[in-house]
Amino acid sequence: MRSGPGLLLRPPGAQRRGAGSKSLKLDKHWPLSQDNGLAFTARDSCMAPPFDTPLFWILAVIGVILTGISKSGFAGGAGVLAVPLMALTIPLPAATVIMLPVLLFMDVRAIHLYWRHASKADLIRLAPAVIVGIAIGGVVMGELSTDRLELITGAVSILFASWQNLAGWLRRFQSAGWFWGAISGLTSTLIHAGGPPISVYFLGRQLDKMPWLGTAAVLFGMMNLTKVVPYQLNGFWEERLLWVSLCLLPAALIGIQLGYVIQKRFDGATFIRICRGLLLVSGGLLVGKGLMG
Repeated sequence: MRSGPGLLLRPPGAQRRGAGSKSLKLDKHWPLSQDNGLAFTARDSCMAPPFDTPLFWILAVIGVILTGISKSGFAGGAGVLAVPLMALTIPLPAATVIMLPVLLFMDVRAIHLYWRHASKADLIRLAPAVIVGIAIGGVVMGELSTDRLELITGAVSILFASWQNLAGWLRRFQSAGWFWGAISGLTSTLIHAGGPPISVYFLGRQLDKMPWLGTAAVLFGMMNLTKVVPYQLNGFWEERLLWVSLCLLPAALIGIQLGYVIQKRFDGATFIRICRGLLLVSGGLLVGKGLMG
């Protein structure tokens, strides 16, 4: 494991792949297991350190609701917000693991709402690249500092959101789907930040609102389900984190329903402007996190 100022995705004290299960080291009692004779329930998991502070739950609920609104109403453009918010009070790797089951729960609802509108051509173009990106992310997630990745992803997001003519320029490149799909798979595996790169591609394709929402719902569902594999291989799953994910599911359902209602009130042009704004916000957030280290 490299040293340096950047936050590593591999938790401190974690073993390398193949050497056994890693521990996220959230406190001295972590991880709770049968070996130490401790039995625990959902309440024990969700209300024990470091999850016993009101600030964690306030930030987590806000982040999950905003992610749900973004996922069901605006194709995930602000879905990156939840992990950084939770990471203000808990380690970033723990926030990443907590969010994956929540995202999968949201994906089921989003796919149910929008799958009929998905663009098969764009899914066929993006899916192989996304899988390649996830595979790369799974290999490097134990070694790579997130700072540089956050800076690059955020800078590209801000550039595209600010430069109107980039959409027409990007559309000329047939390989754009491979590039943005791979980048999305990589950033999604590491920090659940796959939304901005895919938004760049969708804006370049000038998709209408419903094909955009349908394609994003199916693609992100496939992406998040595939991410279970590298998370398992890297030993990041811990039962206590899954209980916290379960406690956040009501907030996820609220966000999904709000997003579905809100998106009906905006036409296509307004939808594109909102997505550009969300892309700008999420890109700025990523740059800020990268600079702060």
